[in-house]
Amino acid sequence: MESKNTPNLYFAGEVLNIDALTGGFNFQNAWTTSWIAAQSICN
Repeated sequence: MESKNTPNLYFAGEVLNIDALTGGFNFQNAWTTSWIAAQSICN
């Protein structure tokens, strides 16, 4: 989830602008990408 252009900059959640099938917020995507970003930051 780290930016390719800026080291130590991570993107997660709604900032990724991934639409759900319902056409709205995708909470599972937000939670999953946040968890992946946090794991990357901790390592």
